[in-house]
Amino acid sequence: MVNPMVHRFKPLEGEALVAHNLKVLRKAARLSQEDVAERMTRLGFKFHQTQVAKIENGTRPVRFDEVIGLAKALSVPAANFMTEAVAGPDEPDYELQEAGFRVEKAQQEWRTAHDLEQAAKTRLEEAEREYNEIAERLAAQGIDVGSDHAEPEWYPAPNSPWDPLRRAPGADQ
Repeated sequence: MVNPMVHRFKPLEGEALVAHNLKVLRKAARLSQEDVAERMTRLGFKFHQTQVAKIENGTRPVRFDEVIGLAKALSVPAANFMTEAVAGPDEPDYELQEAGFRVEKAQQEWRTAHDLEQAAKTRLEEAEREYNEIAERLAAQGIDVGSDHAEPEWYPAPNSPWDPLRRAPGADQ
């Protein structure tokens, strides 16, 4: 007897596979069709939301270069995007797949934050180096630069968490 819970379907191929993967991956990544169209436009394609919808429902053919672009827009390897069907919402792997996309997104956000931190650290070190060079030059010219203050006194940005004059959240304005 055939288990009624096992889904029997014809393996997806070609444009049908791309359409399936586009729809499932887009939804799993919580992107709208408009978001995908915008990403494609940034990649150099002239894309609109309606084109994404037509590709997903199989009423618009998709060119090879567009398939590569769609994979890039969804941050997935093009080879997998064109050859392997991802789990759909009615399959048990879907929830895990969605969680995987969230992990990847968080990792990307962390990498971006880390890169920003490193760039800020580099700018700070350069600014301190410049300050010290100017202080040394002025001191060599006999100008009192306040030798008891080797580094400038830093003030917190207005309304930053370290600003002593910051208003408490909800305080009257």
